[in-house]
This record gives sequence, structure tokens and C-alpha cells, in this order.
Amino acid sequence: MNPFRFGNVVTGEYFTNRENEIKEIVSEVKAGQHIVLMSPRRYGKSSLVNEAMKASGMKWFRINMELIADEVDLANYYVRNALSLSKFEKIKNYLKSLKIQPYIQIQPKTNEISVSFSTERRNISTLLLDSFQLPETIAKNIKKEIVIVFDEFQEIRRISPMLERKMRGIFQYHQNITYVFIGSQESMIREIFQNKKNPFYKFGRHISLHKIPDAEFSDFVIKRFSSQKIDAREIVKDILKFTDCHPYYTQQLCHEIYILSEKKTLTKGIINKAVDQITTEHHADYSRWWNSLTNTERKVIIGIASGNYNPTSQEFIRKYGIKSASTSGSVVSKLIVLGTLAKKSGEKIRIEDPFWKEWILKNRRCEN
Repeated sequence: MNPFRFGNVVTGEYFTNRENEIKEIVSEVKAGQHIVLMSPRRYGKSSLVNEAMKASGMKWFRINMELIADEVDLANYYVRNALSLSKFEKIKNYLKSLKIQPYIQIQPKTNEISVSFSTERRNISTLLLDSFQLPETIAKNIKKEIVIVFDEFQEIRRISPMLERKMRGIFQYHQNITYVFIGSQESMIREIFQNKKNPFYKFGRHISLHKIPDAEFSDFVIKRFSSQKIDAREIVKDILKFTDCHPYYTQQLCHEIYILSEKKTLTKGIINKAVDQITTEHHADYSRWWNSLTNTERKVIIGIASGNYNPTSQEFIRKYGIKSASTSGSVVSKLIVLGTLAKKSGEKIRIEDPFWKEWILKNRRCEN
């Protein structure tokens, strides 16, 4: 069995060690402290919160804001998840408290609930008020604290421009609900929670999720390979150098290395084979990403991929034929928001996906 997993929320032995972060989140939510958790995409935020909530033993549910279409869809998910926290025989009583009655379907074998609101736009405020208030009502009745996790919370501004104000106006009065807001677009999350003009200003404690330290990640990789009687000590440093200790891409690379492994002791050549295999498998995706870029965006990406990390310098502008430093700077800002590029404080700008970077360099070498 492959000892590495990626692509979905991972748990248990597949979860990369973040013991300190788990303890911190558990401590905060048990104290009723709202949390704003930030990091670049695929750092394992959702997996971390999932592990922390399991460790806390508290009742909770998660709303992935990326999957929400509009305010009515949000109400559907919200009420369904809230009702799942209560005993089945109590659901009818909770539904009576809603001013706008949803269409309910219940799976008899599993008691799984499907909720569907059909409402006119003029009733949206009432619908959201009832939906957002329901978990607090349930928490009081069951006499237990509830944690509600909003994943990719920056999507709130896509769903509705007024949703922040509506949520904040209701959430601020809740005494039995702790909120965890997860965000991967750091600039937007900071704008939502640190700008004095915005409703969620200083609503929760900010936690930035950083890379896993090399020593801890090395131990994790070695132990996971050892579980299948494979010695990875000789290559673990090169693995982490290629992925820059990024949790998702490290799991992805190690997953492929395990598939290709034929010997009990791994050597460095297998890393190149695994990288080639991954870039080949994802050729169509990488081509689509590349073709979606403008010419100026391509020039910036090529420069950064080639090791030129200051795209607003005059040297960079001249070398790659970009109109001006401001043009290059605007492109960089846009690509960071999109997640194509990444930059942490004090670090160089880099291409977020190391395999896409390798695909670009590989294909440009082939053209020369």
C-alpha cells in the first residue's frame, strides 16, 4: 500500500506531523477563540483543522466556500450541516423555527438529510438570518459548544458583496459557536480581517501556517517509506529541495517514487524518473495553464522559472522584453492572487507548482 497520499484531506498516519499547530488550534477553539488560518494553497490547512477538530472532541462542521454558488446555496449547506449535529428526533422542532421552510429529503437507512430552499430574492436576508442562527439554537439545546469551519473564506466576496456584513452582524452575538476561517489568498484574507473598514475586522486570532521544518519533514518521509521496508535516507534531502518542503508536492513526489521503486534502498536517479512521470501525466493540464497566459505573463513565468527572481529589476525587464517594471509588477501581483506564483515574507518569488516549473523548463530545452 502506498504510504503517501495527496489531493484530498489526509488523516491519521498519512498526515504530516504538525503536533504544535494541532495543540494550538485545539486550545484556542476550546477557549471559544475564533481563528483565521492562512497559508498558500495546498499547505494542508484543511487536513490540519480536520485533525485538530478530531483531537478536540467537539461538535463541528465545515463549509467549503469554493463549492457555494450563491446565498441560497449557502443556506442549504448551512442548515443541512447544522441539523446533522442534533439528534434525528429533534430535527422537526428545529425546522419549525425557520421562517422560510425548506424542502427536506431524508435517507431512511442513514438518516442523511438533504435541504433545499426555494426563495425569492427579497427573502434572502430572512433566509440567511434563520440559517446562521440555527447552529447557535442547536448548541444551546444540546448544551455543547460547536465549531464552524469556513474553508477558502475569501470566496465570500464572489458569492455576494453584502455577505460579509450579514454574517458579521449575526456571528457577533453567538456565545456557543466558535468560528474558524481558512484562507489561501493571503492578501484577500488580510483585507477582510485586518482592514478597519471591513465588517470582520479583528474578528479572530490570526495564525499563519508555515512550511514544515526540514528535520521534521525528513523524519516523516523516512518513516513513511520505512513502513513499506524502503530506505529513503539517501534521497530525502533532494526530495525536499525539489519540493521546497511544500506538503502537497512532497506527498505527490513521494507517492510517485514509491510506485517506481524496485529496490529497498532508493537512489537519487529515481527522483528524476518520478518528476518526468508526473510532468508527462499532467502534460494536458500544464499545457492548458500555459496557453491561458498572456505573452507578458509568459515572459515573467519564464524568467522566474529560469532563476531570475526579481521581475521588476531593469535587468529582468531588458532580458525578457517586458514593457516596464510596473507592468511586470502588476503581472506578478495578479499571478500571486491566482496562486500561480507564491511569495512569503522574506522569501523569493517562486512558481507555486514545482512540477509545472519543471515542465516549462523541459519543454523550452526541447525547443532549443
